[in-house]
Amino acid sequence: MSSNNNQETQEIPLVKKFPKLKALPHVKLINSPTPVEKMVKSSEILGGMNIWIKRDDLTNPKYGGNKPRKYEFVLPHIQKRKKKRILTVGGLGTNHGLANTILSRDFGIKTSLYLVDQPLTPHVKENLLCDHHYGAELNYTKDIKGNLYHLVKDLIFDWSSYYLCAGASNSVGTIGFINAGLELAEQIKKRDIPEPDKLFVAVGSMGMVIGLFIGLELAGLKTKIMGICVVDEKYNSSKLLHNLTRKTLKRLRKFDKSVPDVSKRLFERLSIDRTFFGGEYGRSTYEGLEAIEIAKNDDIELDPVYTGKAFSAMVDYCRKTPNAKNEIILYWHSKNSVDLSSIYNSVNYKDLPKEFHQFFDGTIEIDDNAVHCIKK
Repeated sequence: MSSNNNQETQEIPLVKKFPKLKALPHVKLINSPTPVEKMVKSSEILGGMNIWIKRDDLTNPKYGGNKPRKYEFVLPHIQKRKKKRILTVGGLGTNHGLANTILSRDFGIKTSLYLVDQPLTPHVKENLLCDHHYGAELNYTKDIKGNLYHLVKDLIFDWSSYYLCAGASNSVGTIGFINAGLELAEQIKKRDIPEPDKLFVAVGSMGMVIGLFIGLELAGLKTKIMGICVVDEKYNSSKLLHNLTRKTLKRLRKFDKSVPDVSKRLFERLSIDRTFFGGEYGRSTYEGLEAIEIAKNDDIELDPVYTGKAFSAMVDYCRKTPNAKNEIILYWHSKNSVDLSSIYNSVNYKDLPKEFHQFFDGTIEIDDNAVHCIKK
C-alpha cells in the first residue's frame, strides 16, 4: 500500500488548521470522524449527569481503538525510510502489538514482538493466538532486560528493521491524536456535541493523552483532560509526559513554524490520576469491573486493563463532585471493538513457539486477581 495520500492528508483537521503540515507522511486508516454520542443510561444511573462518549472503538474495521490513529502517521514514516520490519515491545497480551501486526501487513511490513510477563488472562491468550494468525514473529523475553538484549541484537544484524516504542507513542504516532483533538473541535463546531468541561481518557504509553492535549490547545477549547493511569509511573512520569510534548511539537514545527509551542500549558490542562491503576499492569480493580457493568447499559464494552479504569475514574468523579451535574463530561473510548473471536478460535496454540505453550497448557494458570478484582 502506498503512503502517497496528499489529497487525503489535506482533508484531515490538522492540515486544515496548518496547511504546511500536508508535507507530513500520512495514510488514511481511520473512519473519521468517529461518532460522538450521549451515554443516556449511564448518565441516568449516575444521577442525572451529561456524559458523552467518543467512539474511537470504531476507528478501523480490521482493528479499532486508539492505535490506528497513530499508525496513520507511523506506517508511512517507516515506509519512507524503506524499512521492512517493525520491532516492538509489550506485555504478553499487548493490544499495541496486535494492532501493529494487523495494520502493518497491508504495507508489506513484518512484525516482530518482544513480549514480557503480565498477569495471565483469557484476553492475553486470545491476543497471542491472533498475533500468530496475522503473522507476527513472537519472542518471549520475560522482562525489560531480555527485551533490550534481543532488540539490540536484531537491530544490529537487520538494517531493514525499525524499532517502535510501546504503544507507538513516539513523536510521530502522537500526531495522530493531535489530529483527533482537532477532529473533536470540528464536531463541537458542528454542534454534534457540546464543548466538554472534562475529558476522561486512559494513560498508558502517553501518546494518546499528549496528542489530545496539543490538539485541544491548538483548537482553543476549554476542556480539561483527566488522564487516568493504567501503567506504572515510570512509563509516564511528569518528565516523560513533558518530553514527549516537546518532541512532538518540535516535529510539527519542522514542517510549519507557525505551530505554537504550547508545552508550558501541559499541566494546566492535563490532570494525571494514578489512584485507579490497581498496583500492577493488567490487574483488574473492583471499581473497573463495576464501570464495565455500568457502561453495558449503553451497549458499550469496556476492558478491565485500560478503558474500565478510565471509566471508573469518571464514575467516581460524578459521584463525588457536587458540580458534576452542571458539566459536560466526555469519555474517550479507546478500546478495539472488532470481534476477533473467529480468529483466535481457529488457532492451535501448539503452532506458536514452544516457549508460549506454558500459557495455554496449564503450566501457568489464569491469574484470578487479574480476571476478577482487587480494591483500589
